[in-house]
Amino acid sequence: MCLIRHLFINLYIKNNDEELSYTKIPCKYKDNKYIFDIDSDKYEIDVKDNIVFHKKNSESNLDLIFENNKMTTGTYYIKELNFYMDAKVKTIKYKKEDNKIEVEYKLWLQDEEIGNFVFKLEVKE
Repeated sequence: MCLIRHLFINLYIKNNDEELSYTKIPCKYKDNKYIFDIDSDKYEIDVKDNIVFHKKNSESNLDLIFENNKMTTGTYYIKELNFYMDAKVKTIKYKKEDNKIEVEYKLWLQDEEIGNFVFKLEVKE
């Protein structure tokens, strides 16, 4: 039987020219995964070994894998077109502590550089 913990998180996301900050987002923690919703986006962040980031909404699914100083390949799926793209990630900075995660990375879709991104997640009881 898996224990589900109900927590709150603070989330910070930065892309090329946009910064988003969310505080006190209700979150479930189950099987080494943080599960939460922001607006119509559903997030799942697996922190067991490396960090695996899943974001889903009515239009698309994004799956990214972060490994420190490595290039990894995830997927970006556009539902309306039934079209998959490679989502390549070069993890620049990767920090995982007790209640904080910080990742800085570069993203490419279909070999086109999209830009630099940062996400920070802080867990609150």
